[in-house]
Amino acid sequence: MIFTNARIIFPDAIRDDVDVVVREGKIAELPTRIEPSIEAIDLGGYFLAPGFVDLHMHGGNGHDVMEANVNAFRAICDYHASGGTTSLLLTTATAPFPEILLALTQIGKLGEEIPQIAGAHVEGPFISREQAGAQNPEFICEASADLVGCLLEHRDVIKRITIAPETKGALAAIKEFYAAGIVVSGGHSNAWEEDARAALENGMRSVTHTFNCMSSARRRGTKRVAGLLEFALSEPKICCELIAEEHHVSPALMKLAYCAKGVDGISLVTDATAGAGLAEETTFQLAGKKCIVKNGACFLADNNGALAGSASRVIGLVRAMIRNAGVSLPNAIAMASLNPAREAGLLEKGEIAIGKDADLVVLSPELEVVRTYVAGSLSFRAESRNPEVLP
Repeated sequence: MIFTNARIIFPDAIRDDVDVVVREGKIAELPTRIEPSIEAIDLGGYFLAPGFVDLHMHGGNGHDVMEANVNAFRAICDYHASGGTTSLLLTTATAPFPEILLALTQIGKLGEEIPQIAGAHVEGPFISREQAGAQNPEFICEASADLVGCLLEHRDVIKRITIAPETKGALAAIKEFYAAGIVVSGGHSNAWEEDARAALENGMRSVTHTFNCMSSARRRGTKRVAGLLEFALSEPKICCELIAEEHHVSPALMKLAYCAKGVDGISLVTDATAGAGLAEETTFQLAGKKCIVKNGACFLADNNGALAGSASRVIGLVRAMIRNAGVSLPNAIAMASLNPAREAGLLEKGEIAIGKDADLVVLSPELEVVRTYVAGSLSFRAESRNPEVLP
């Protein structure tokens, strides 16, 4: 397979003078323009980007990760492929612990059948009740040695876990997960600055949905003290998840995050729930809670104004960062591909380079997803706007 006549998006530039040759699911060559052949796919000047990697998403198209079955996982992956996602971490919710373990078992088993599944993100149950957000507080618990041990039995599946650093047992758990090669992300947290610093020292290297469900600066005694938010923005070792879809954060906050962290310090995530892809006013479930789709976002049905994840796909976040934060196209794409791939330890994904997986997205000049390829195989095809150029 050869992709030709494309504007190829690299981490630091856009080039239109090279082609992409794919063999056996890998990017094999990046030659300068080659002679037309029957194998070549002429992209007609459209963009060719690396496939997006979503570190944090709970569902889509009416299905939730906690359903823990092949039909749900396929529906979720198919929906997010339409937004350019080629790899994702299926994210569990705060729920009865046996249900979390079942979901992890199924993610490990079905990940061998569904190539987009790159592992799991465990969000909760070791979180703060004060910052629970849409997570079900009924099932929040402390990070006991027994529960941590149960999760570590799934260390090959879990790529990422969200923990509130200030909660009981959190620091010991963070240290164990870090030693096991699992990325620990601080989130759903009411931490003070010293709690966050202790977590960093024990292995925390990320924060979950920056600005949302996390502590910010508060007065203590005569001075104001940083919360998890300010600590994350100021600490170079911390990578920040960002749901850049204009419901969770405003344009000014997108720009603030970009100014503070730069291109290398942000991973765009959808935090999409089952409502993603559903029609307005449709209801759905999130960890046993009734939710509803309104104005292109997801909300708890019985709590007016409380967000319940998002209805977004990654391409929408890319466009929002360009529009609202003045981010260049290569930088916005890197936040959606290269950065999260590194975060998840997916070293063969996230950029167009020789030897990397041929996970690719064809984008129109308006940054609409036209085609999505996983390991060189077509996983999504939009209704063709120009069938002569894009067969």
